[in-house]
Amino acid sequence: MSKSNEALWWSLFSAGGVLAALAVPALVLSTGFLVATSDPSVAAERYAQLQSVLGWRIVQLAMFVVVSLSFFHCAHRIRHTLMDLGVRGVPLLLMVTCYGGALAGTVAAAVILVKF
Repeated sequence: MSKSNEALWWSLFSAGGVLAALAVPALVLSTGFLVATSDPSVAAERYAQLQSVLGWRIVQLAMFVVVSLSFFHCAHRIRHTLMDLGVRGVPLLLMVTCYGGALAGTVAAAVILVKF
C-alpha cells in the first residue's frame, strides 16, 4: 500500500471549515460591523479599543489559528474543485500552487499579527 499525505490535508480542511463556519462570522461582525460608524470620533475610539484587544498575544494566536486554517480549507477546496473540473494532469503543480498559497497567506498573517 502506498503512503499518502491526504489525511493531513483533509484534517486541515475540516478544521478550517469548522472554524470558518463558527469563528469567521463572529470576527466579521465584531471587527467589521460593530466598529464601523458614521461618527468619526466614535469610530476612532472603537478602532483604538479593537487595536488594544488585538495587542494581546492570546487574541493574536486565536486570530492566527482561524486565519491559517481558513486558508488551508480554501486551498483544499480549490484543489479538489479544479480536479473535478478536469485539471488532473498536473497533481503536483496543483498541490504546490494551492497549499503554497495557503502557506504564503499563513506566513503573511503571522507577520502582520506580530507587527501589530
